[in-house]
Amino acid sequence: MMHPAAVYETHMASYVVCGPSAKGDGIASEAESTSKDSKSDRKRVLVVDDEDLIADSVAAILNRNGYSATARYSAKAAIQYVETECPDIIVCDVIMPDSDGVQLAKAIRQLCPDVRVLLFSGNAATSDVLHRASKQGDSFEVLAKPVHPLQLLKALKS
Repeated sequence: MMHPAAVYETHMASYVVCGPSAKGDGIASEAESTSKDSKSDRKRVLVVDDEDLIADSVAAILNRNGYSATARYSAKAAIQYVETECPDIIVCDVIMPDSDGVQLAKAIRQLCPDVRVLLFSGNAATSDVLHRASKQGDSFEVLAKPVHPLQLLKALKS
């Protein structure tokens, strides 16, 4: 069982990734989620972040809230996954060591044209990457890290 909140620091920033908390907060428990939806009815989400804790925490939150989420920790691993299965949604960090999230999203859209992309980042360099993408005609939904689970769920449902 995941701890209600995981706090850790990286070289750039501190992150808080919240897990399920008190009943009535809009975040379903694992039992509530699995009893409501069969796995085949759930939207498939690929979560990509080079920070294992963030990727795993976001995937766990989504799995407990009606999604079928899988975590990958690099752009290369994400591409390998997408070559065998197209997810409905990608939730991806913008700044990663092996690729930026915009380039990864563009590559994934080549393989899965209907995929919805939601980028998230806690890095100030993100605006430059997104500005370059915008100039090339690409636009992406963006959330700032740390992202509260309810904000993430709301963004995915919109």
